[in-house]
Amino acid sequence: MSSMMALQDRLGRNIVFGLALRLAGDTDRRDAIIAAAQSSGAVVSDFELDGVDENTDLLYNLTLFTTGDEQFAASRDAVAAIADVTIDEEIDFAMESHRGGPIETVAKGSIDSNTDLRIIYTPGVARVCKAIEADPSLAKEYTGIANRVAIVTNGTAILGLGDIGPVAGMPVMEGKSAIFAEFTGISADAILVDTKDPKEFIKACQLIAPSFGAIQVEDVAAPECFEITRTLDETLPIPVFHDDQHGTATIVLAGLYSAAKLTGKDITTLKVAMCGAGAAGTAISDLLQRAGVADVILCDSVGAIYRGRTERMNPEKDALAERTNKDNVSGSLADIMVGADVFIGCSLPNLVSQDMVRSMNAEPIIFPLANPVSEISKPDALAAGAAVYADGRTMNNALAYPGIFRGALDCNCTTITFEMMMAAAEALADITPEGDLLPEMMDLATHSTVARAVMDACKE
Repeated sequence: MSSMMALQDRLGRNIVFGLALRLAGDTDRRDAIIAAAQSSGAVVSDFELDGVDENTDLLYNLTLFTTGDEQFAASRDAVAAIADVTIDEEIDFAMESHRGGPIETVAKGSIDSNTDLRIIYTPGVARVCKAIEADPSLAKEYTGIANRVAIVTNGTAILGLGDIGPVAGMPVMEGKSAIFAEFTGISADAILVDTKDPKEFIKACQLIAPSFGAIQVEDVAAPECFEITRTLDETLPIPVFHDDQHGTATIVLAGLYSAAKLTGKDITTLKVAMCGAGAAGTAISDLLQRAGVADVILCDSVGAIYRGRTERMNPEKDALAERTNKDNVSGSLADIMVGADVFIGCSLPNLVSQDMVRSMNAEPIIFPLANPVSEISKPDALAAGAAVYADGRTMNNALAYPGIFRGALDCNCTTITFEMMMAAAEALADITPEGDLLPEMMDLATHSTVARAVMDACKE
């Protein structure tokens, strides 16, 4: 298996369920259970003996990779129909992983006596407070501020789900907190801000900023996210990073570096056709151009964004038109893909046809990132001549943002720059195994490498 791809992604079975089974009698039903479970197209990833109960029935745990509820239900019903097999419990691993929340705050040291209490709290803590009052810079040494990130959302653009509100978006924020802790040892707090007014959102972040060493704006819809991120970056003395913009852009650039190497293309000669001019599309286009890509043309639901267009424009798109599309071409997505070297999608499912891929230059690079269904499927893109294909599951932001924040916090920087993002992208491409597009996310060395690259760029 490629080091960069999870088994579930390769199989197209990303939803994991479990069955706790009871097998009565002496007959071995294991082969029949596996066959029944897989009869719907689900994949058995694990089937292990869990013990024997007081009636000498055998207890088994069965884990399934599925496409979702419907496929799991079919597998469950097929297993339940086998003689002498009883299903004791159905397990939805995603739901169970978030039961009570996937993160918690724990003390770094134990409090076993009154002496411990007086040291960590009153009266001893007053000494620390007075020291920080006299020299506020000591807060970075004697509090957790320097290792704490606020993940702030209003729930208006949650992970392929759209505007579901801040509370419904909390599991995503807590999941990202768990990723921060696991891969880089950063304490990240999920903060829900119940407003769609960008000025209120900005004010809320400014008021809580003293508690944190950095802020990650997360899943906030465009165009409000642009004003929010820009204003916070200008007004706060700590790094502010919008993952949907800057994290996505970093990963796409890293993937493009690797794809150029795989295809023998020069990144400075590439013509990029993009679909989607929201947060991700805008940031990707900006970073690619800073990295030297020859031309980027963005397309929204109306068509190409160009200087002089009036339909469904706004100040952000006007500014985008000024810094992209150097030949000021107009037309549809199909039009701008003709003769392009790269397609990047940040929009909607199934917008790209095989004929559109065939109209591109030889050995095109296809990055359709729409979530959960991409703009074109891998089989269709490869059949149409794509040399490299990667969707949103492969281009995972979690490859970038933990290390970027680790590096930014460790070097005490006050902002995250294009140079730091480019350094992170180059580092990811440099450590990618030959033949792959991106390195292994589960390898802690991936994140420490990104952190070091960001620190070096910060120092420069």
